Amino acid sequence: MRFRNIEFRWSETNNKYELVSWYPNLDWQIKETGTYEQKEFCCVVAFFDKGKEVYDMRTIGDRFFEDKDAWVVGKYALEFLNAIFQIEKDEEELK
Repeated sequence: MRFRNIEFRWSETNNKYELVSWYPNLDWQIKETGTYEQKEFCCVVAFFDKGKEVYDMRTIGDRFFEDKDAWVVGKYALEFLNAIFQIEKDEEELK
């Protein structure tokens, strides 16, 4: 899920959910069609670790506090992950 420049996603590299902030790359790339495009790069803002009772959010430095949109996406990401956690916990109890 992406809202403006903040994205909540699963990271194959880190094997966990993460919040990333996207930035425009100042170098323009030439496409095969001869047109120019501007690529983006990202920085991890926070990781979401699965705890024993809920998901915990671990921020990287002060990146999370630098962008108001990170607060919005982070809040909904935690609600989403904790809802999944509760469903998995309830399913486990029914076994």
